[in-house]
Amino acid sequence: MRPPLPLPGTRPVTVMVQGRALQIQTDDPERLEAAVRVLEDTFQAMDSQCQLRWGSVPKGLDTPSWYLLAALNLAHRTARLEQEANQHTHNLEQTLSKLLNDVPDEPSAPVPLLDEDGD
Repeated sequence: MRPPLPLPGTRPVTVMVQGRALQIQTDDPERLEAAVRVLEDTFQAMDSQCQLRWGSVPKGLDTPSWYLLAALNLAHRTARLEQEANQHTHNLEQTLSKLLNDVPDEPSAPVPLLDEDGD
């Protein structure tokens, strides 16, 4: 079986996730590498938490469940960041609205830069 042809503007990149090689087509290898680092960091954080709580990964936890937990952790982080960004945007809009309300509608009369004496 032949490997699939790359999509236009992409190239195949092989990444390692949890010791498994995956071939992915991407147009942004640097962003893909950053995503893999975030995923690996998530797995490491999960491993550390399990080590602290139970001494090891719980026995009944299989690989697909572990991947699902990582996906849920990342989805939760994404949802929280989106909520924080939306709140920040809302706060900026409110501040801008208050500032615009303080600006007079009619410009004031021009003020001379120098006194009429030339001082």
